[in-house]
Amino acid sequence: MDPLTQVVRLLKPRALLWKQLDTRGRWAIRYPSIEDTVFCLAASGRCRLQIHGRPARTMETGDFLLMSEPPEWLLGDSENTPPIRFQAPPSNPFSRSIVSDESSTAPSFRLLGGRFSFDRTHIGLLRDILPSIVEIPFATTGAGRVAGLLKMLETESWQPRPGSSLVVERLLEILLVEVIRHQGGDRAGARNGLLAGLSDPQLARALHAMHDDAARDWTVESLARTAGLSRSVFAHRFGAAVGVPPMQYLLTWRMALAKEMIGAGASIAEVAFACGYQSASSFSVAFNRSVGCPPSYMRQAVRKAH
Repeated sequence: MDPLTQVVRLLKPRALLWKQLDTRGRWAIRYPSIEDTVFCLAASGRCRLQIHGRPARTMETGDFLLMSEPPEWLLGDSENTPPIRFQAPPSNPFSRSIVSDESSTAPSFRLLGGRFSFDRTHIGLLRDILPSIVEIPFATTGAGRVAGLLKMLETESWQPRPGSSLVVERLLEILLVEVIRHQGGDRAGARNGLLAGLSDPQLARALHAMHDDAARDWTVESLARTAGLSRSVFAHRFGAAVGVPPMQYLLTWRMALAKEMIGAGASIAEVAFACGYQSASSFSVAFNRSVGCPPSYMRQAVRKAH
């Protein structure tokens, strides 16, 4: 399994809400800031998009937007229309809203949108691989694939069949990967991170090695040999592409695996061995220093959550 797939699987995306919005005439809706991730596609027509702290812009047919832990944001026909506040229907996560001025001859606007959550245990991984706001204009390469995924998500959400929950889960994983791929391939929005490292064939060998064998006693020298580079060149190139030194990245990945194993009920000794530590005590010290709490505390928190 490649590193990006491993990270996305740990995030465990889960659909919370699917919304279809049909509007005509004067309309505006204000959405609150939330801890989850929201996405929307302008299915037809155009509207004004205003995200707190950013310039307003127009969403055209086919444009896609994804926001992770977004600030307050607003959709509407113009800046002059007073907005109403959005309220998610608690009893029906899959719903349709119509905001219409029947006397208006203005063009209609249709939006497909949704909200999904991630395993909060690994939310740091999401922040590492994805910007808080990603916009994919219709004319951009990859927009068609995203639109196709949203169409399938819409069908599975509105017309559930046996296995739909699993299908939705997998489609959300694919959607997330497509958005990450787009961000990595967008030179204007390029940033360092896992995808940047994987795009470098030599660094990719080292990243695959760390993900495939987190228990190994890796050093910068051994990772450099795996990449086929000198120690200094490898360390510099890795830091420039991924954004952190190699051993810091390895520590982050090991701690992510540790959280997952602890949540699954593995013993501290088992977790320590799987993450490259010689003893449970040395692992506990490293975990506490990195995560901010001892492994036993995290185990208790997971049990309470379930």
